[in-house]
Amino acid sequence: MSQEITFAKVRPEHLRRLAVVYIRQSSVHQIRSNRESGQRQYALTERAQALGWPRSSVKTIDEDQGRSGASSAHRHGFKKLLAEIGAGQVGIVFALEASRLARSSADWHRLVEICVVTQTLLADESAVYDPRDPNDRLLLGVEGTISEAELFTLRCRLHEGRWSKARRGELSRPLPIGYVRTETGDVVKHPDRQVQKRLDYVFRLFQQHKVARQVLVQLVEEKLKVPAKIWGGPRHGEIRWKEPDLSDLIRLLHNPTYAGAYVYGQCEYDAFDRSPTNGKAKTHPRPLEDWPVCLADIYPAYIPWEQFVENQRILRSNWYRQESRGAPRKGSALLQGIVYCGVCGARMSVLYYSTKEQRVPGYGCYYAYHRKGGAACQCMSARGIDEAVTQLFLNAASPAKIEIALQALEELDANRQETRRQWDLQLERADYEVELASRRYEAVDPSNRLVAAELEAQWETALRQRERLRIERAEWECQLDQPLSQRDRRLVQDLSRDLERVWRAETTSMEERKTLLRFLVKRVDVDGVSEAGKIRISVEWHTGARSALTIDRPLVGVWAPKTSDTVLRRIQKLLPDHDYATIAAILNDEGLRSAKGLPFDYQVVGYVVRSRGWNQKNNHRAAAPTAKS
Repeated sequence: MSQEITFAKVRPEHLRRLAVVYIRQSSVHQIRSNRESGQRQYALTERAQALGWPRSSVKTIDEDQGRSGASSAHRHGFKKLLAEIGAGQVGIVFALEASRLARSSADWHRLVEICVVTQTLLADESAVYDPRDPNDRLLLGVEGTISEAELFTLRCRLHEGRWSKARRGELSRPLPIGYVRTETGDVVKHPDRQVQKRLDYVFRLFQQHKVARQVLVQLVEEKLKVPAKIWGGPRHGEIRWKEPDLSDLIRLLHNPTYAGAYVYGQCEYDAFDRSPTNGKAKTHPRPLEDWPVCLADIYPAYIPWEQFVENQRILRSNWYRQESRGAPRKGSALLQGIVYCGVCGARMSVLYYSTKEQRVPGYGCYYAYHRKGGAACQCMSARGIDEAVTQLFLNAASPAKIEIALQALEELDANRQETRRQWDLQLERADYEVELASRRYEAVDPSNRLVAAELEAQWETALRQRERLRIERAEWECQLDQPLSQRDRRLVQDLSRDLERVWRAETTSMEERKTLLRFLVKRVDVDGVSEAGKIRISVEWHTGARSALTIDRPLVGVWAPKTSDTVLRRIQKLLPDHDYATIAAILNDEGLRSAKGLPFDYQVVGYVVRSRGWNQKNNHRAAAPTAKS
């Protein structure tokens, strides 16, 4: 009876059009493993022929193999199917079940609606459905709903299972460099002590410098490499040594595994921010305090958890943005990153005024201008403010000068010793590589010349590598300053009592001055608007105390070079009876110079006369002399 109903639904107008067999499996793993499902789908071509379609009129669409049916956005085969149905070229569509065509109710019902308009049939292994028939339409709607609910249930089940395992710390995750997993499943530090010591050294350098790039600079100067793990290939999981890279150091410092913590859910998916290429939701990092799974003391730690949290705070503060001060830089503005507007409270920008002599630093607040479409709050030169804050800092730092100097000497010696230990480990590794290559060469049969030649080449390479490291070690030792003697230490102690002299020394860089300043100063608020001609400065120290002072606001052009009064009187005296060129020659003969220390010419003399509005009695002689023909 059902066979008669099926043939009754297939009419001649359907047979004159194509029969399309749609084939899809969700992943490459399913294609390889679930081969029975693929064979059943391809066998639907025989069912189409059994219903009356000739072999030439049966078309197979399998372009969507390995693609999920949750959305049609990236299923080109499904889009092609809809286009051909809409054009009236398809009489019937075969699929193993509704879930093969779509896992989304929106895509499924759109397909059914188009089939209603074009009078296209839908079929599976056991039945043929006419979307225009009320009973068949009801069955198709139920099948589409069940297909979507099935996928949703599977996803929820897998999602909750993964999170349940992660909350116990049992969800397996890739281990970073410096850790290995034993045969029993336990996680231990890498057995290579050079790897352990190099990671310890990187974390210690960051604790000292507070800036990741400074860690990179020291590693490069000391010619030390960092370990990396090989991913993929026959040597998957092995350790290789590479030149340090800033991105590698950032990943090390951001990884909580080195603090012994098991963390899951550091990033969250944003459903409203999707990739334009594959449609997947993008991920955004969660704040450390919002991590849903954070289990301490799961792994052997390289650093304490408290130090990891402090490292994250330092890395965030080094990122130069509105809410952080950024790392100290080499610019001449001393308060870069820690100066705030006393009017609106926003962090002020550093700007430079270009003059004929140099670029003069300044501070300006343009937060309302850029963010709110308002006017700029204030703008001022940085010189007077920097000098005032510097004097406050030097006065506040005087009780601890000797202690700071001694600590710096101790840290210098400790850093040198630690670097030597790192070099010793690196050379020890090179010696091992040479010995290993030697044993391999000696163990091979001499008559097997092909293998022997290759092992000999590897031995020679290891020897050259060890020699290169020894040369680099010697060069590094030569570049080091001689260790300080007791006499030198006493001299440094004497110099440390005069911090101002060290601060203002030409050998002290602006980056070093800013770093010293930030040890005590948390932020500086400036207000050059409330009081005319004055700038109010409020310094907040890390102890919570505040210091306030007021300085005069520099007048416009106060930093510009000035012509001396002697030159001005001399020009004024010569002006009635001489032209500009003659006055310039007389001034040069008398050894006088301009405001910039340069010899005079008729243009400089003319500028001085015109800028002061003096009576130019001999104006007809002020022009430049012309060459005689």
